[in-house]
Amino acid sequence: MQPWESPLFFICYFQAWFLAKGVDAMSHQALYRKWRPITFDDVVGQEHITAALRAQVEAGRLSHAYLFTGTRGTGKTTCAKILARAANCLHPVGGNPCNQCENCRAVLEDSAVDVTEIDAASNNGVDNIREIREEVNYAPAALKMRTYIIDEVHMLSTGAFNALLKTLEEPPEHVLFILATTEIHKVPATILSRCQRYDFRRIGPEVIRDRLLHIAGAEGIPLAPDAALLLARLGDGSMRDAISLLDRCVAGDRAIDLAHVHQCLGIAENDKVMGLFQAIRQGDAAAALSSFYDCYQQGQDIVSLFDELLSLIRDLYVVQSVKDPSAALEGSFFTLDELRQAAQGAEPGLLEFCVNTISETLARLTRSAIRRADAEMCLIRL
Repeated sequence: MQPWESPLFFICYFQAWFLAKGVDAMSHQALYRKWRPITFDDVVGQEHITAALRAQVEAGRLSHAYLFTGTRGTGKTTCAKILARAANCLHPVGGNPCNQCENCRAVLEDSAVDVTEIDAASNNGVDNIREIREEVNYAPAALKMRTYIIDEVHMLSTGAFNALLKTLEEPPEHVLFILATTEIHKVPATILSRCQRYDFRRIGPEVIRDRLLHIAGAEGIPLAPDAALLLARLGDGSMRDAISLLDRCVAGDRAIDLAHVHQCLGIAENDKVMGLFQAIRQGDAAAALSSFYDCYQQGQDIVSLFDELLSLIRDLYVVQSVKDPSAALEGSFFTLDELRQAAQGAEPGLLEFCVNTISETLARLTRSAIRRADAEMCLIRL
């Protein structure tokens, strides 16, 4: 009998096949990680920062400490990692790291002992910073500079900040600190004054949309432009959040259109949110409850539904208060004509009452065991 005719051979063969398939399934990388920029030129929406950093790298005028601040998902940690590679790159190209030399490869593969990334949320004690103070006295082992990336730096304790301050005051020439935070107001002024500060802006919906369409095209994902714009608006200025939402909507070869995005993310369609508001404005409790029941049956999240309703009321406030509301409505899910039509006959007193009532309900929904009842009582009150 030949080896392949043995039952044991087939058992081993299929075990190996299933194992390979399992490894392949587990090797999937999230889109936001796969498409993380590796040069300053790849970073979108923060050109005012990347241009300055490129110029400093190219001129060899790097500061000893940088502070990156801004909302989540706008590129702070990404730029910190790019800057760490550019500062140590053997052959920088126009201020960008080449990502090919041994120094760049070591940093990309997280094997460079001279580049340390610290999460201040879990390493916020004075002892953690004292370890850094001791390390900075030694020359780099392999790279040009010892680089420390401290993420969420505002989480450091008072003692840790004081210990870090001493190092920032008199840093060795071979040390580079890159601090990142989402809450700049929690960082002591003594730290701020010793760092070059860069404020990362929220990224515009159109910029995020174009990036999503680029990623989808490269990945072979059939993404409709209007669906990409909706994902961009849901990202609320965060590129990472928008790409993560796109990842959630991917379902084989199925086209990603507006209906598919609403279904995957559990959000209500514009006409349903507008219909719910119109029922409230007209005092029609039956119509409001009927609209809510339709959304509820379709599995849409109650908190998200009321968030969208509150967002619509905010937009109506803006339309009634501002002569040219285009800039303030950049992230709105509704067109300016739709909002102006809905704002007609909507009394400011009603809008204010809606805001207060919905806000109270949203605060209660987070700890309620009967969300549907709370939501229905809110609509009847409105």
